[in-house]
Amino acid sequence: MSLSGKRIVDISFPLDPRTYKNNLPDALLRNFAGKAIGFEIEPLIERDSPFSVGQVARGVKMRLHSGSHIDAPEHWIEGGKQIHELPLGLFIGAAVIADCSHADKAITEDDLEAAVGPDLRPGERLIIRTGWNDGFFAMDVEAWKHDSPYMTSAALDWCIARQPAIVGIDFYHGSKAPGAGHDEMFEAKLVRGGVLTLTNLFNLGAVKAKRVTLLALPLALHGAEASPVRAVVLED
Repeated sequence: MSLSGKRIVDISFPLDPRTYKNNLPDALLRNFAGKAIGFEIEPLIERDSPFSVGQVARGVKMRLHSGSHIDAPEHWIEGGKQIHELPLGLFIGAAVIADCSHADKAITEDDLEAAVGPDLRPGERLIIRTGWNDGFFAMDVEAWKHDSPYMTSAALDWCIARQPAIVGIDFYHGSKAPGAGHDEMFEAKLVRGGVLTLTNLFNLGAVKAKRVTLLALPLALHGAEASPVRAVVLED
């Protein structure tokens, strides 16, 4: 793939231990004190350390679901495929941007049909833009979750019927319609319908084209149900 003439747009969520706010409840964080449940960078070897030969080295402690990440089926389905079992071709290829930034809080199947109905082909990647995550660092975490846009059950059914390889979003992935159960959540419902999810996207407002190429490669992790990605889109 030649990058000549392509515009690269980074749509990855910035991970900064000074500003990244974990979206898990405090009670859960306290229960997992000392575990890699959030995101932090810690020094390992300082340049002036007696263990250094002139280099500096740091470690990262994070859960695999921090920042922009892909969930493998095993995250929701017992015995489902893990990250290393998914073909890399799923994470590189044609994608369509569905601009839902002007939709109500509820993203409906009509919103998706109006945004990309004629354009999305089976096996391509669908990226839903709302702009919600762009305000993450200025918001209280609970407000970010509570007030987030969500996809209706019928909108999720619409996605499953169209069978994209991936659906990516830039709003809280745990949001759901009022009164809906866990099975109606974005990730849980789509993966059971055969569609992978790419969550915690950012900066989608910088994408000018409707049809782009997505690159969101997971790490070569074995025995893992998810992986962080550096997600970018290429525009002609």
